[in-house]
Amino acid sequence: MLDHSDEVTLHFSDYWRIIKNRWPIILTIFILVVGTAWFYAKSLTKIYSSYVTVQVNKEGIDKKIFEANPENFGVDPLFLQTEFEIIKSKTVIYPVIEQLNLKKIITERFNAHTDDQIYRFFISNYLGVQPFRNTKLIEISVESPDPNQAAEIANAIANQYEKYRIDRQQEGINNAIAPFKEKVAEQEKIVSDLNDRVDEIRRERVKKIGEIAVIREGAMTPGNASLLDMQIQTAEAKVASAKTEATIKIGLYEKIKDLSIPELENILPALGKEDQNLSTLRQTYLSTQSYLVSLQQQLLGEEHPKIRAALASLQKTREQLDAALQGAREGIKTDAEISQKTVVAMEAELTLLKDQRRQIDPSDSLAELEKAHRDLESQQQILNLLKARYQQETIDNQIKAYPVSIINKAEVNPRPVKPMMILRMLFAVAGGVFLGVALAFFIEYLDTSIKSLDDVERYLKTSVVGVIPDDIEPLVNEGADSPNGEAYRILRAKIDLKGKEDGATTLTIVSGGPGEGKSTTIFNLAYVCAYSGINTLLVDVDFRRHSLDKILNVESEPGLADYLIGGVPLSDCIRSTEVPNMHIITSGRLPSHCMGALSPTKMAEIIATLKPYYEVILFDAPPILGISDAAVIVHEVDLTLLAVQHRRYPRHISLRAKNAIIEMQGHFAGVVLNKVQLRSDDSYYYYTSYYGYEEGYDKASQKKLKKARKLAKQKKKSAASSSGSTDSGAEQY
Repeated sequence: MLDHSDEVTLHFSDYWRIIKNRWPIILTIFILVVGTAWFYAKSLTKIYSSYVTVQVNKEGIDKKIFEANPENFGVDPLFLQTEFEIIKSKTVIYPVIEQLNLKKIITERFNAHTDDQIYRFFISNYLGVQPFRNTKLIEISVESPDPNQAAEIANAIANQYEKYRIDRQQEGINNAIAPFKEKVAEQEKIVSDLNDRVDEIRRERVKKIGEIAVIREGAMTPGNASLLDMQIQTAEAKVASAKTEATIKIGLYEKIKDLSIPELENILPALGKEDQNLSTLRQTYLSTQSYLVSLQQQLLGEEHPKIRAALASLQKTREQLDAALQGAREGIKTDAEISQKTVVAMEAELTLLKDQRRQIDPSDSLAELEKAHRDLESQQQILNLLKARYQQETIDNQIKAYPVSIINKAEVNPRPVKPMMILRMLFAVAGGVFLGVALAFFIEYLDTSIKSLDDVERYLKTSVVGVIPDDIEPLVNEGADSPNGEAYRILRAKIDLKGKEDGATTLTIVSGGPGEGKSTTIFNLAYVCAYSGINTLLVDVDFRRHSLDKILNVESEPGLADYLIGGVPLSDCIRSTEVPNMHIITSGRLPSHCMGALSPTKMAEIIATLKPYYEVILFDAPPILGISDAAVIVHEVDLTLLAVQHRRYPRHISLRAKNAIIEMQGHFAGVVLNKVQLRSDDSYYYYTSYYGYEEGYDKASQKKLKKARKLAKQKKKSAASSSGSTDSGAEQY
């Protein structure tokens, strides 16, 4: 016996054969998946998208208080991320929802009721914000079932965000110039009080000295003032200017002295107090930060050398930047203190000049009036300077700044972005193929039937003596020259079916279950034997499901059953057929109470009686599992073949049938693999050479074969209709 191995080696051809055999399942699953995906996608609401592109700048880039020259900033990822969140914030979104009356639409679409739910559904289902890398551009996209609404919402969000940024910038500017306004009001009050003081002194002097005092007063006016008076006036103007400058510097220091380092870093550029070193450090810090972000996006670990080096560089730059910012604050403080000391020194010098003037003219009233004049002129100059600076800043602030610029307005997009039909269908096609193939392989895994010659050798531990293709009819319907007979001629040659010196060779074909094609196989085997000149007898022993009489269109009675129950000699049961050298004993009709009448003694007697007259005797037996008649036949005949239908019953049934033959001490000759689908299981082509013969068959013979098949079917149909339903009970066992 051949050495059979249980190890299974699958090649690509084996996988391809599974796909070919299971293609209906694959196609069905493919159609179901693709069809379901198509109809589901069609049922989805179409979503349209529209987008607007805006450019964002930091506050103070277009306008700076106290500095005329703007300075460009690099791309700050933290700033851009902050602006993303502002665009998606309630401050920007709520006014848009109110303005476009979206509450009702969102409530109906998403069943949202509270303002917070409406906002969250809007953010998650309508709005999308993304940057353009290494630019100051942000894209605001909006998705909506209405294309016009999508464009309208996108433009409204951009406009609302622009309004928010302008309002915030204007608020910052107003806060920056507010101290000027307060100082102007305070200085106006001082000037007004001094005017009142001068008028009051004049009235008092008129009362005291009359016209002389008035004339003398005229003599002391600035136009006729002495050199000392001119020096006093010049000193007073310088003091006024120094006080104005000191006021600005002190106010600046008061504004920044309590700020944290991050706040100081943000406000210094707007105040124009960022020197070249500080600007360079800021740019270095931002560049290092961007580089670190790019490394982190590459999914590098925290211990990666590049990440560690970038973190160290970032920390060092941060320390230098913090130190520079603290130095800038100390510099502003020192500048304010110096300006304050300068004012004190200039006021002391002015006081000295005034003391010298009093020594020249000790008149108290005139000195008081002159002092009041000088104080008024000094404070008036301060007021004029403050007003001029305040008006300059007010005019500068009226120049429109653009913290947000709308680059591309949203337009109506007539093509929906969801559902993405092409992408969905591509996934559906891939998924359908995958699921279909996976299910095919899973079913193939669950299918334990006999699928190949290797399965027979592996599980049944025997060889295949014949491979019968699918859709082969009894050869009597096709004629003696049918190419399908080649499979049976190969089978006959392999089992060396011929007469023996001591009489006929007896053979039966059994199966594990019904419908495996054993009756057709044994008839066609008898047919090719008879046509090759062998005197052949065909005996139908399948009392429950007899079919040979229908194939040959002969009367079923009297048959073997009539001989077994007595009354009819065996010779009367033998009939000749239209096939040369072929005789048949039909099964007859065996009453149900006589089932089991075929005993080993009777079977041996039948074989002994018939052997001298024939060269080959073939017995059509019922399935061996559960039917006792098959066991009797197997025990008495010379050869027993097991018919196994390709891909039908689990292999353990065939194994049990084979074991039953051996247990009955039958001479097991091998397996006939029946109803093989050659077009899907092309691995059998080398075993069934008759298929190549059929391809070379001439066209005239093919037409003749088709015509013979058609006539045989008509003949069989008319015979079946004439016999009625007499055999209806024979189908159940």
